[in-house]
Amino acid sequence: MSGHDDADDLEPLVYSPHDETRYEEMARRAIAALDGMDGALRRLAATEVEGHSRDRRVSVRVTGSGSVTEVRLRGGALRQYNHVRLGEVVTRVLRATQLQAREAYGQAAGDLTPPEVAECERLIRRARRS
Repeated sequence: MSGHDDADDLEPLVYSPHDETRYEEMARRAIAALDGMDGALRRLAATEVEGHSRDRRVSVRVTGSGSVTEVRLRGGALRQYNHVRLGEVVTRVLRATQLQAREAYGQAAGDLTPPEVAECERLIRRARRS
């Protein structure tokens, strides 16, 4: 996408009963395309992202869907941190890694958007401006 709308998008979308069949078919194609994305989106959601504390004593792995798959404490983390501080570090690393995984998932899922869906989204944006 170029960052701005096409010139034809600047004109209001005018309803015509003659367009209903075309829009219905476009919606069917978009739904079929989205259904076809299911496997790819599931694989993306299962992709693991790893995060670490600054001192690398705490590491975590989470999936694109945000599920925690591993929390690992290394090199004296139990001696380095008291129980409250350790909980804070683990929580901070988990949250940051989940955010990173979610952003990666969102970007990759956006890159997979089928042209049929993009066209429907374009028409919806145009209709909202009308």
